[in-house]
Amino acid sequence: MGTHKLLLTLGKETVIQRLVHGLSAPFITRIVIVARKEDDRLKDHLSDMDLDLVQPDVDPPDMKRSVQIGLKWIDEHYQPSEQDSWLLIPADHPVLKREVLEVLYQAWKQCQADVMIPTFQNQKGHPAFFRWPVSKDVFELQDDEGINALWKKHRVQPDLFECDFPEILIDLDTPEDFESVQQQFSEDF
Repeated sequence: MGTHKLLLTLGKETVIQRLVHGLSAPFITRIVIVARKEDDRLKDHLSDMDLDLVQPDVDPPDMKRSVQIGLKWIDEHYQPSEQDSWLLIPADHPVLKREVLEVLYQAWKQCQADVMIPTFQNQKGHPAFFRWPVSKDVFELQDDEGINALWKKHRVQPDLFECDFPEILIDLDTPEDFESVQQQFSEDF
């Protein structure tokens, strides 16, 4: 992106503020964000928000390691039960709304699988829902395996939940992505 994409402004909020506010649903009890060790701009920006910002001593080299750091934090600070769940949402998903999350949560409550991945037109998106026991499997992944290896090589069989929300696919990887989101969702800002 060439800049700190989580601090880009969409309307009256930044990308990360929009995501955090979108996660303000009653079934989400805590938001944990894993960031780089020296990301003081993000730390300062989020200082007044009710969330846990985890900045490990060593920057995570990839998403899997970020997830492991977040899961370890949750386990140590909140001691989840076997019946608890966790959601995985990359921080650059600024158009997820509470209404979308509520529909997905209702589907999750009916889901019998250990993992539920929302899809739109057969494309996998976020947030992915996980039962807490799957967190142990994340720590058993090999160095060269990403989170998706859980269902490609391991015992986890995800339920793919087809929904009517293209927002689950929208993230910001390029300036063109950002421009597209600004144009496509301008009425939401």
